[in-house]
Amino acid sequence: MSVRSYTHLLALAIVVCTAAAVLAQQRVPSGRGGGAPRAANSAPRSGNPAPRSGDSAPRSGDSAPRSGTRLATTAPRSVTFTPEREAAAQTFVRLNRPELLAVLDALKASQPQQYQRAICDLFWTSESLAKIREQDSRWHELALKTWQLESQTHLLALQLASQPDDAEQLRAELESTVGKLVDAQLESSAYETKRMEAQLRRAQDRQHKLAARRDELVRERLGVLDQIITQSGDAAAVKP
Repeated sequence: MSVRSYTHLLALAIVVCTAAAVLAQQRVPSGRGGGAPRAANSAPRSGNPAPRSGDSAPRSGDSAPRSGTRLATTAPRSVTFTPEREAAAQTFVRLNRPELLAVLDALKASQPQQYQRAICDLFWTSESLAKIREQDSRWHELALKTWQLESQTHLLALQLASQPDDAEQLRAELESTVGKLVDAQLESSAYETKRMEAQLRRAQDRQHKLAARRDELVRERLGVLDQIITQSGDAAAVKP
């Protein structure tokens, strides 16, 4: 394999790994209040720069898929490369997928622009996962697990392309990892279904309570309107 082809595969592996980053934030359970502490395996924010003018922080709807089992896309263009974000991204990789560090080093030496893009994507991933952790620790656990398995499948695919002598072993490992990835996505879907069922039950309870108070609510609303009518009539009567 030529050096150019190999570095192209390095870039592709990084981009694909980071593109498959996080379960959609727009589907993260809300209303949990007082967010949980940040997990130790998420990149710390200390030392990260505050968002610059024009920089986007992770938020619902940004680069997020609509399906609970699909994965997020890369960071928006407004996330720019900085040394602080590079350090945060490398910390995230070191804690969660250390095998990726060697790929990053090779990419930095051969394709600096692709490297910076990958760092921005990884930074976005770490921040998105941290935001999920603050809202729902179980959702964060599933999202991180999915990212780890997704990135591992692409690293294995890279190894398959560059190490044909180990193809049989790598293929078996790849098939096993893909199976674990699909299982993780199924687990995430089951968790989301359970959460939505709980939301539905709460909504049904609210509807039943409203229905039981139907006549009371009508009387209350009519009472308010009667007061307005009376006050308006009194004001009209005293008007010169």
